[in-house]
Amino acid sequence: MRRLLPILLLALVLAACGGSKPAADVAGLGDASSRTVAADTANFNLVIRGTVAGVSVRSSETGSFSFTQQQAHFYKLVPGGGLPQEIVLDGPITYTNANVDAALKDSSVRPWTKLDTRKLPASDRNSHPDELAHVRAVAYLADGAADAKRIGVQTVDGEQWTRFRGSVDPGGIGSNAPASDRAALRAAVRNDYLATPFVADFWLDESGRVRRVLVDYRTSGGGRIVVDGAFSDFGTKVDLTVPPAEDIQDITP
Repeated sequence: MRRLLPILLLALVLAACGGSKPAADVAGLGDASSRTVAADTANFNLVIRGTVAGVSVRSSETGSFSFTQQQAHFYKLVPGGGLPQEIVLDGPITYTNANVDAALKDSSVRPWTKLDTRKLPASDRNSHPDELAHVRAVAYLADGAADAKRIGVQTVDGEQWTRFRGSVDPGGIGSNAPASDRAALRAAVRNDYLATPFVADFWLDESGRVRRVLVDYRTSGGGRIVVDGAFSDFGTKVDLTVPPAEDIQDITP
């Protein structure tokens, strides 16, 4: 019995701890964006749902991208349905399957387009939303979060995520981003969120990286917008493969 006593005491201690890996000591959101961006690349899934004037709309995007380079490969489903939009960003060059519907009806039409954004007038570049900044902004929302409260810990795919809730000041978003990226990030935030502080929920993994962000807000006109973004597979390779040249129409002005 004396031999068994230390073993029993150890078993009781382990039981009190849950007998498994303890929750990560994630203190808060202070450096969550920096930790996330340090991974360089990730897969993402972004869903935006809205109700405007009683009409429900939904768009979704999924793919892989780089936090630090102008590289991404993703698919979009936009309100109104139709075939998924496929987009490849490789530096200043944007490839899309913009002509795929027309190509299905006319074999002489090339299904893909190529655009060198460096050749666009500044007014055109500024008037179009930045597809990549729109995705990156989800990770940078944590920069603007104040008074974040720890909600709890949950297990997702065998890993423990810590959930926080805070009020996000749009003016503080992107403060930890490279200076060259800040204008695009803040423009993306203006397009997708409120101009005034809004509430957001953040889930951080055991490394303190942003894994999911959920924002649910009311518009000034009484509508509702829900933005639900998630990151996974940090460090993944971004596939920049595009179709053969004969399938691509260069639309650079």
